[in-house]
Amino acid sequence: MARSSPRGGTVPEPDATLPTSGIVRQRRLSDQVADAIRDDILARELQPGDRLPSERELCESYGVSRTVVREAVRALTAKGIVTATPGSGLSVGRTSIDDVGQMLQMFLHHGPNVPYLQLHEVRATLEVAVAGIAAERIDDAALTGLADLVDQLPGHADDIVAASKNDYAFHRGLAVATGNDFFVMLYDVLGEGLMETRVATFSYDPRRIDVVTRAHRAIVDNLDAHRADGARAAMLDHLTEVRETWVRHQDGAPA
Repeated sequence: MARSSPRGGTVPEPDATLPTSGIVRQRRLSDQVADAIRDDILARELQPGDRLPSERELCESYGVSRTVVREAVRALTAKGIVTATPGSGLSVGRTSIDDVGQMLQMFLHHGPNVPYLQLHEVRATLEVAVAGIAAERIDDAALTGLADLVDQLPGHADDIVAASKNDYAFHRGLAVATGNDFFVMLYDVLGEGLMETRVATFSYDPRRIDVVTRAHRAIVDNLDAHRADGARAAMLDHLTEVRETWVRHQDGAPA
């Protein structure tokens, strides 16, 4: 059963059959109100900056206390969905790509532990596609920058942290070369989340610098020729080898 409001928002009635302790817990009423406000924004197709009802009106609409509404608004403000301006009231937030990226980074750093292989699966899906798009769109300046990173990587053989940063810059540079800011944002999230693993894989065997250099050079060669299929294949080969290296060392097998 749900309470409806004249504005179209609904808040589910608390379920008295749910236990109040143990593994299953009832969601807080403020969380339910926050979801209802968000859904109302989407249903009404409101745009960033559009005014929202006042706290008093929200209390009346959803049949809850001002404390509950304030907690809901605070949660929505933290996510950038709602903006609260003193003297002006509430409005739809102006969330940027950077805001979305920061929320995803917070999830990876402070949320539930995500297994490496799951992150790698997402990374591989993203980066194989990115390599193909970059091959179609890359300009001379971006190509030169990536080629320079490939040439510089062998010089970091005695510094795995520097090698890892070079590797990160190379893969991020591919995302930048697509001209699509969403790819860059997603790579920033995944790339930072995988930095420790990147350092670890370089530490397994000093020969990995040469392996990664050859893989990156194969990708650049395909970018230079604007071969999208070749770039995707080279990236897939590279990331498959990265995954196999990580799995092999987790199993305790020799390099």
